[in-house]
Order: sequence, then C-alpha cells, then structure tokens
Amino acid sequence: MQKTVMNISAAKQIDIVEFLGNEGYKPKKTRGNTKWFLSPIHDETEPSFKVDTERNEWFDYGLNEGGDIIDIAMKIYNLNSVSDALKKLDEKAATIVNRIMRYKTGPPRSQVSNDMRNIQYVPLTHFALLHYMMKRKVDINIGKVYCCEVHYDIRGSHYFGIAFRNRVGGFEIRNQYYKGCVGHKDITYFPITKEKISEHCLVFEGFMDFLSYLTLKESGDNNICIEKDCDIIVLNTVHNLKKATDLLTQYPFVHSYMDNDDAGQRTFQTMQELFGQKVENESVRFQPFNDLNDYLVKQSATVK
Repeated sequence: MQKTVMNISAAKQIDIVEFLGNEGYKPKKTRGNTKWFLSPIHDETEPSFKVDTERNEWFDYGLNEGGDIIDIAMKIYNLNSVSDALKKLDEKAATIVNRIMRYKTGPPRSQVSNDMRNIQYVPLTHFALLHYMMKRKVDINIGKVYCCEVHYDIRGSHYFGIAFRNRVGGFEIRNQYYKGCVGHKDITYFPITKEKISEHCLVFEGFMDFLSYLTLKESGDNNICIEKDCDIIVLNTVHNLKKATDLLTQYPFVHSYMDNDDAGQRTFQTMQELFGQKVENESVRFQPFNDLNDYLVKQSATVK
C-alpha cells in the first residue's frame, strides 16, 4: 500500500499563520482577525500580505492575488498543480504539526481535570489532530464519527486534543504528546441495538484500538475482524474491567482484543477466570504486534 498523501480537505485544516511561521515568516502587525506579513512571494519593505485568521485565507495586495493554503503553497514552492502542492504540504506536515502540538496540546501528565478551565467540545477538525490520526493510520471519517475535539486552559495556557466519550460523560483525551481524561473515567459501550444485546461482544483496551478495528473492518481485513454483528465495549483502561462485568455477564461470546503485553494478557486471563471459556483471546490475530493500532500502522507501511 502506497503512502496516502493528504487530501484537499485535510490540507485546508493547516493554519496559514502556523505554516508561514514554519517557513520563517512572522507577522509584522495584527489588527483583529488580520495578521500582516512581508510578502513571502515577492520582495517588499512594507507588509502588504494579509492573513484572515478566521477564514484561514490570504491576500497579497502587492500582486492583487489571494487564496487558501494550497494556493500559497503553490506560490512559495513554485509548483504548477494542486497534487504537487498536497505532496509538498504532506512532507512539511510533520514539522508543522510537531511544533503546534508540542507547545499547544499536552500539559504535564500529572495534571487532572480539576485544573482545566474553559473546556469546550467541538467537531474534530484541527489539522494537528487529524494528522495525528492519519499518522496512526486510522480512517479520518471513522474518527470524526466517534470522536470530537476538546479545548481547555490550564494556568493560562491553552491545550487541545482528540476526545472520546465514555459511559458517564467523561472524555478520554489523546494527542501526540499526552494521554488524559476530562471528568470521571469509565467504559464506553456501543450496543448494536437498544432493544436487546447481541450474542457477541468485542472488548478493546483503548479507543485507538477500537478505531483501528473499524478501519481494518472497513478495509475488509477478515484476519483481524469478526464476521458477525457485535456489540462493543472499550475499557479505556484495563483498570475499568470491573465496571464492564455486569454487561459482559450477559453475553454468550466475548472477544478480547487486549494488548499483547503483560497488562493486556493478565486482563484477558481475568476475564476467563470470571466468565470461563466464552471469552476468546483475539489478540493472537495481531501477534507479534503489541496492539491493534501497531498492527494497522505496520500493515499500512508494508502492504503493497
């Protein structure tokens, strides 16, 4: 499988101001939602290049031209096609995203939700977070269905991450540099119907494994996926197993997709002790990889 280059929608999530900063161009002045630069595409001594930060669009008064991130990339890199611009932006994305995420996303791991202020949940659109999901090879459209984006402040600094809701209204938070939780930790439960449980239930350790499973199922990977209609439990941590026992008791068949590490396999063994042979160890399907996402990433890199 060849490396997937970002599409136009993903590229347009790149903040033009961040992009220009990564190329060495800093704003000379700011007025409301407008930042003014010395033009990156022609010589000048007074800033005539503006970026509307709300619309994420630019206009160069010296050339009387403007556009979006793709247009400016074509100008700066002297490219002739949109596809070439997307390839170039994809190459540059890791540098842009790493800088954005390192300084704006993950607070120290010791922080707890009580320290968070101005918490807001919005649809998952930030390029840094979408690129992180792309890096993990998770289908972005699947990610947008099951996750949202959280923004919050801690002691005057702003952070953001991918948010995955649990059963009691708390959210698991993930980005490239941080794992945490807003509110109380609990499992996440997806029954196929509310009327009655299915015969089969899949159990995942974390939501990235759950999203990886759905991505693999969408691609038709029957070596990993169960060809049955299944309810789904995401533990969000192996320590939440006790919170899932009342549900798991009801299922005739339980499929454990725990990690292939000590903690994951101890959790599988505990499930077997509690529920007997109805619990199947599906982790063997992705050995020798540690978890489903690791399998997905490696498969995406090696399959032609």
